Amino acid sequence: RGLRIRKSQSDVGVGHTTTNFSSSDSSSRRCTRSNTDPLPLTGNPTNPFLKQTLEISHEIFHNPLSPSLTLKTLALAHSLNCVTNYYHDHHIYAVVRNENQLELTRRYGTLTGSKELYCYLNDLNLNTNNNNGEEKGEKVEEDCDESKSTTTTSMTYYDERNAYGYQKAVELGPPSKLLILCDTSKLDEITSLVRTELNGTNNNTITAENCDAQQQQQKQQQAHVIRGAPPFFVEILHPTVHKGEGLRRLCQSLSVPLEEVIAFGDGDNDLEFLQMAGWGVAMKNARGVLKEVADEVTEGSNDEVSIKW
Repeated sequence: RGLRIRKSQSDVGVGHTTTNFSSSDSSSRRCTRSNTDPLPLTGNPTNPFLKQTLEISHEIFHNPLSPSLTLKTLALAHSLNCVTNYYHDHHIYAVVRNENQLELTRRYGTLTGSKELYCYLNDLNLNTNNNNGEEKGEKVEEDCDESKSTTTTSMTYYDERNAYGYQKAVELGPPSKLLILCDTSKLDEITSLVRTELNGTNNNTITAENCDAQQQQQKQQQAHVIRGAPPFFVEILHPTVHKGEGLRRLCQSLSVPLEEVIAFGDGDNDLEFLQMAGWGVAMKNARGVLKEVADEVTEGSNDEVSIKW
């Protein structure tokens, strides 16, 4: 959702990373780099990580989707018979029309630990075997602020006039991002279609070759479309929003040189993250596009390698 950080405080220990890496050719992969010099480890460093104290008390940046792009995405997902996660503030709004869509939202909620953040915008009458109201797909209101309550009646017909069932969410404001949930077997097809429909092209991947030109082209696109991992969703964000930009702005606000940052990733949404960091590491089980831009690749997968401080 860009980078939206509320007040928090934590002590950050300084140590070293313990894992095994296999080298990869990184001579052509770096095209986004900070020009700052690394801070020394002696004296009184300004890096809050090195000082072992970190405090963030403000929102660094928030670039939501435009209203026109939001409606276009909702219409597209509706035509594909897919459910959409609508992210606004600290809630996820969804219109679920069948048991498969409900199962996809529950799967995503379990994966990300966000089940309690879901607000279903329509009354459902799905035949499930669970006795719990939320699991049966009934409208969830108790976890939403009263001023942000969901609809009170079931809508059976969806079109542009009611934002394809998402009118209540749209009235709250533009989303930080949208997520189209779909079956894994259809993910590549739907990802390609979404990119083409929203941006007029299926090319949304930055590679080591001609990186600067591709990044400039990406900024001119209407949406930043990412193939999800695990592979059952497509992310749609503002064209300038990605993990790399979040990392850059966070480091800038904390006076942390990007050269002192190590980034680890395995999915398409980690691409700019690894490119922006001083050293980018792809996991063994990472997607090929990520390994192409990584400085190193771990010898083990996510389940085999631990990264410790």
